[in-house]
Amino acid sequence: MQNANAIDGSKIRTGESNAIDCIQAKDHSTGRTEIASCLRVAEVAQVRVAASESSIQTAYLSVNDKVELDVKYADELGYTFSEALGVAPVKIETNYPDVLSIVMPRDVNGTYGTHQRFVLQARSHGTALVRLHINHPSRKSDFIMVSVGARMYPRDVVIHSGQHLNFTIIGDRMDARGPGQWLSTNEKVMHVNQITGEAHARGEGIAEVIFKGPNLKLRTTVNVLKVNQIVVDAPAEILTNAAAPPDGYKFSVKLSDSAGHSTESSVNQINAPFDCKVEPSFVGFVEPWSDRAGKKSYCVFHPYSPAQLLPVKSNPKDGILHISVCANLKEDSMVTGSAHALFVKGFYIKEPGMLNLTPSCNHSIITIGGNTARC
Repeated sequence: MQNANAIDGSKIRTGESNAIDCIQAKDHSTGRTEIASCLRVAEVAQVRVAASESSIQTAYLSVNDKVELDVKYADELGYTFSEALGVAPVKIETNYPDVLSIVMPRDVNGTYGTHQRFVLQARSHGTALVRLHINHPSRKSDFIMVSVGARMYPRDVVIHSGQHLNFTIIGDRMDARGPGQWLSTNEKVMHVNQITGEAHARGEGIAEVIFKGPNLKLRTTVNVLKVNQIVVDAPAEILTNAAAPPDGYKFSVKLSDSAGHSTESSVNQINAPFDCKVEPSFVGFVEPWSDRAGKKSYCVFHPYSPAQLLPVKSNPKDGILHISVCANLKEDSMVTGSAHALFVKGFYIKEPGMLNLTPSCNHSIITIGGNTARC
């Protein structure tokens, strides 16, 4: 390293700002010397708001709710420092203190302003702007918009035709907002139940979903895309009806439009907009299922047990069979997708209970049933 920075044991002592130095490392086994790392020295020029390690621009709170945010220090170019802890006093202010209050934790010595964290507390309904900045010639600031009160969920939805989802109001008590009704600006695109908020995407296009109450009016935009493709993926494991999973085998189903936009995790839909079937049909049954927590859709295959398959007349080779699971769109049966999987048939022992063997009778006959050529 050059004179601007110096290595002090296991630490690096920085020198002048805007200096760039590189650290050389020597391999004792080969004697080669190479650049191990480079160091750029810069000064703190601005601050950023961060929550959960990612910057945010908008926050939604209910009255009396609190949110704890972090302050990240950055240089002139916006690169954040990982170890700049309270190096400069931060000024945080809001244009509507009656809507939102700012709480700065005290430092050890009882002063304010150099902490890495601050708290926003909602006081009343409304929208407030929060500004963070430090005393620096660049005069750069970071902002966060805070909305206090009721809000619609989900917002700015992208959904495929045929899907259903529930709209709801969160961030406020029911008695505070009163009763209301749901509306759609285009029923051909999105139909909404006026009382429950359950919505059905009917056709391609854009519509607004509106909630009207005595004291508020909320709206959001819904973009309904036409499904042009269904992609079905088989599970990685080999399928069998011997000790099959109690919840069945999950074939993932993804819907996409002509541009390739997928709804795998876009909305929390309440039902699957497709039907499922399995071929050959005698091996079991399949049903559509939407994982509302994971926001994914599946065709779930439930194989029949070996005893149930016993009467079936088939000619599998060595008890192995290839099955196909197909998904087709309810709104348009021509839009389909399928996946193939290997299915190994199992067998079962007909005699229930335990085998009792004695020294004088140490053998027994076991009857095995099942649609397999090998045991």
